[in-house]
Amino acid sequence: MKRITHLGPRGTYTEAAAALYDPDAELVPVPTVAEAVAAVERDEAHACVCALENSLEGGVRETLDQLLREDLAVSISAEVVLPIRHVLVGAKGADPASAPVVYSHPQALAQCRQRLRSIAPRARPVASLSTAAAIESALAEPGALAVGNQRAADLYGGHILHPDLADESDNETRFTVLGRTDHPATGDDKTSIAFTTQHDRPGSLMEALTLFYEREINLTRVESRPTRRQLGTYIFLLDMEGHRTDRSVASALRALGDLAEWLRIFGSYPRWRSSGGAD
Repeated sequence: MKRITHLGPRGTYTEAAAALYDPDAELVPVPTVAEAVAAVERDEAHACVCALENSLEGGVRETLDQLLREDLAVSISAEVVLPIRHVLVGAKGADPASAPVVYSHPQALAQCRQRLRSIAPRARPVASLSTAAAIESALAEPGALAVGNQRAADLYGGHILHPDLADESDNETRFTVLGRTDHPATGDDKTSIAFTTQHDRPGSLMEALTLFYEREINLTRVESRPTRRQLGTYIFLLDMEGHRTDRSVASALRALGDLAEWLRIFGSYPRWRSSGGAD
């Protein structure tokens, strides 16, 4: 049986994504994304599942921080896309209009920002390590609220005060599965990379992106992130269709390696299919 670590405690969206990825695996909740990744690097788990990006709020900082570590020893081997339905949780009889505080993961709080202003106008948002931990905190504090999911509310004895909190419909989060190696080519794959350019040379980013355009490689995600070393310098994160061993993708990555100041290939993996998972 595979052992898969994920952000805990029980009842997080990440646990749901891990169960969707491998229903037969032993799921092991850990306190942080960093610990989930470290367990794989120490060979204490076969894989870990981490939230990578949300359709409303973009990249998840904790996971990106791990992927960009200089000593990273894992690769992306799969992805899972999970529909997100946030609910407002509190003790039975709690009044959202007078609640002093609302707990949740920063991503969840951001995804429900406008609805929370309307439903719980006096509640001060407070960040938690996970949505499930937020529910535990709220139920231990009289009058407090939490943003989480139905399963976690049921697990911890919370009461649903509002059934759908997201500011926008079609809220989804994409999770990445990290293992010691990436996945062999399937014919319907994606590849994720990060790179930096010579920021003081005009057109360097355009030149890098042109490498994929010339080879007719579709980029499915483009994101920038500060290098944290110098103002105005960025790391660029790309997802593309195709496997790193495909001729066109391999050619583009070789050319980018010659052009970029720094390049990391996170891995290649099957594209997620919502009807039945990844092929």
